[in-house]
Amino acid sequence: MIETIRSEVGRLRRPEYTGENRCLPCTIVNLGLTAVGAVALGLVSPAAGVAFALVAAVAIYLRGYLVPGTPALTKRYFPARVLRWFGKDPAASAADVDAVDPSEIDVEERLTAVGAVEPAGDDLRVAPAFEREWRRAVDDALEAPERRAGELLGLTKPGIEIRSDGCAVTDGGSEAARWRSREALLADLGAAPLLRERIPEWDSLGRATQGRLLAGLRVFLPFCPTCDGTPTFERETVESCCHVAEVIVYDCDGCGARLLELRD
Repeated sequence: MIETIRSEVGRLRRPEYTGENRCLPCTIVNLGLTAVGAVALGLVSPAAGVAFALVAAVAIYLRGYLVPGTPALTKRYFPARVLRWFGKDPAASAADVDAVDPSEIDVEERLTAVGAVEPAGDDLRVAPAFEREWRRAVDDALEAPERRAGELLGLTKPGIEIRSDGCAVTDGGSEAARWRSREALLADLGAAPLLRERIPEWDSLGRATQGRLLAGLRVFLPFCPTCDGTPTFERETVESCCHVAEVIVYDCDGCGARLLELRD
């Protein structure tokens, strides 16, 4: 009997909309609709109102939503300013190290000034000498990524977790920062000490500015930190339960690791 119940619960559960994938705006909308429906039924029959509320709450818990099509409705009708209230801004979130705001710092100018990148025709490229050091530093980071991440972010109990939305660096289990992939994190762990050597005021820049410089440098990353494949730029449509966005992605053509994702 218990196994049968577990099987039915498993059949109803929608992992793409629950757990760490649960969408707060969708959940709140459905809980609001549940409350309205329960009150309306309760005016006719209190027992019916309570029963409806319980069934709806279980459905939302197992499936992430009650009303069919909620993800599509939220995506279509929720404006960006509302999504921002719930941390669902179509732009990159503040915890995301790829949240580069070029209006606040001239990343390319700073990286060129310290010899990390150099002109190459009408474009820029990573300086060959810096690339050699970067490769060695990434290899070193592969030996102890948690410790290196803790040093970069100033954490006391660093950890690394691979999640559905990327790679999270945690401090005592709580998320401190997020990268698009483990490979993107490794690239930054290798680059950070090199930039610290070249930028005297590095430690006083603040984590946000450091993150912008690291993400800006990763635009020029010519190798994959784990498979040594070649990263390439592509345009892609990224879709979540709450929004659709056109992005430029920088993916390894060998293992498919996402090294960078930039919004238009």
